[in-house]
Amino acid sequence: MPAKILVTDDEADLELLVRQQFHKQIRQKEYEFLFARNGAEALERLEAEREIRVVLTDLNMPVMDGLTLLSKIGELSRIIKVVIVSAYGDMQNIRTAMNRGAFDFLTKPIDFQDFGITLEKTLRQVAVLEEGQRANQRLAAIQQFFSPGLAERLGRDPDLLEGRNQEVTVLISDLRGFSPLAERLGPEQICRLIRDMMERLSSRIVEYEGVIVDYAGDGILAMWNAPVPQEGHALLACRAALAMLGEMPALEADWMEVVGGRLALGIGLNTGVAQVGNTGSSRKFKYGPHGHTVNLANRVQGQSKRLRTPLLVTEATRRRLPADLPSRRLGRVRLSGIASPIELYELHVAAPADGWLAYRDAYESALAMFEAGRLPEAHQALRSLLEARRTGDDDIPVRLLLERVSDYLNNPPATFDPALDWTRIGL
Repeated sequence: MPAKILVTDDEADLELLVRQQFHKQIRQKEYEFLFARNGAEALERLEAEREIRVVLTDLNMPVMDGLTLLSKIGELSRIIKVVIVSAYGDMQNIRTAMNRGAFDFLTKPIDFQDFGITLEKTLRQVAVLEEGQRANQRLAAIQQFFSPGLAERLGRDPDLLEGRNQEVTVLISDLRGFSPLAERLGPEQICRLIRDMMERLSSRIVEYEGVIVDYAGDGILAMWNAPVPQEGHALLACRAALAMLGEMPALEADWMEVVGGRLALGIGLNTGVAQVGNTGSSRKFKYGPHGHTVNLANRVQGQSKRLRTPLLVTEATRRRLPADLPSRRLGRVRLSGIASPIELYELHVAAPADGWLAYRDAYESALAMFEAGRLPEAHQALRSLLEARRTGDDDIPVRLLLERVSDYLNNPPATFDPALDWTRIGL
């Protein structure tokens, strides 16, 4: 796009001279000259042509002189450089103009070689200022998106935000029962509740060095290990998830009079290679992951609702966690849109109570029996597990596994597949 230059002068022949002297640049679309006869007319052109970046103006003109025009241009919130054109003997006004912010000056009669050099210099300065403005805008967007230290690093090295394949750990959360809750509370109260929840949960994500990619209604998408590498990113994500769940009792207590019931959060985590980069626009910065890894994390979050477990992770995430982190293997599931069965693990939210580890081991032993096709043994082990538990809370994974074992015993399949198939119900 040609550089737009506004020439403001009441001499009628100047327009012809400028077009003659710069005909080559005009023809090659390097420059586009616009003309005004006084300061008032120049302001109208500046309003209509917002791409103008350089103004050459005479000082002595009717209606509005060059010094007044210079002051008016200074009030515009745009990058515009002004070059003053005046008689050689009018150095007092030229000095006044320079003190008021003019970038340079030319003297009459105009030396068009000097005109061309000054114009090139002015446009270079405009380019420098525009690049600085873009850098500041990028930094402002980055500072809203990343922690202060990371934002400073990205400001120095913006190439880190370019698209690439990167192993990441993705967290997706969901407030259970949001739709009926929103309908019951109404817009004012539900927006206040979600703001409060997002503030608390976001603080925990940032505390464990995560990047908050997006808010979607009552859900959060967060990511670790991009745009810069993070050692132990899967563990950081899991600790953030556990801390988020730890915020819910206080949130529930603070909102009990309004909500009148429980506030439960479900979280899914997955680790894998994703396409990460800035897919936003000049109006909105949007850095985040895309592809199968994100899709699977979302599916896993859905399973946490189905299994009534607050925190589920995939095997890919579990492999990267310390062995002593309390967890329970729940088995393999087939999910809609995912080609291969996925191994799921439940992370224990609180410190394990007495007997939990033994209960976990008994469940995983029964699961292994089922996967090996030892159905009668698995059935007996699961029945014993339910009998021994006898608590008010319902362990859905145990009941689901017992139902499947019973179904296979009563209706033996032609081909035994231990993976739970939830593709038909869209989970």
